Amino acid sequence: MRFFFGLLLAIVLAGCQQGNQGAALQDLQGRVDSFQTATQDLKRQVQALRDSIQVPEEDTTLRPPIYFPSGSAWIPDRGRQRLNEHAATLKDEHPDAGFRVQGYTDPVPIGASLKDTYPSNWYLSAQRAAAVAHYLDTNHDIRTESLEIEAFGPRTTVGPNETPERRREDRRVEIVVEGGS
Repeated sequence: MRFFFGLLLAIVLAGCQQGNQGAALQDLQGRVDSFQTATQDLKRQVQALRDSIQVPEEDTTLRPPIYFPSGSAWIPDRGRQRLNEHAATLKDEHPDAGFRVQGYTDPVPIGASLKDTYPSNWYLSAQRAAAVAHYLDTNHDIRTESLEIEAFGPRTTVGPNETPERRREDRRVEIVVEGGS
């Protein structure tokens, strides 16, 4: 009987241990399921945040720029032709976009005969940008509330200014469409 009682006790204890293991396994599985659910929720939240972030599009500079003669803010005929083309591009491809008109000069100092008209290269670059913005407004009815005119003077050159051709490339106005493609 003692043997039988010992065997019965061993079976009961084994059953209790299995019951405890089963409960422990169920508890562990519950935790795993809970972590998987939390992970999926977090992944959805991260994706929702990624979707809500608006990455600004890169700006587009219309090409070619408008070139100016040395010491002048008057738009030459060829520049007006390019501006007419740029105006069509702005209206057709970027009707709701803001844009910036950026004026530049070469690094040659303003001569004495022009100092009264253009006190500095910076001032000349601002006059060039203003002339282009005014042309687009009066000739093509292109206006935008976010229009900006920027004057860089000789600060941003295209390259080394060792030749007249290179300096010509610096005497320019560029139209930059904000977020354009």
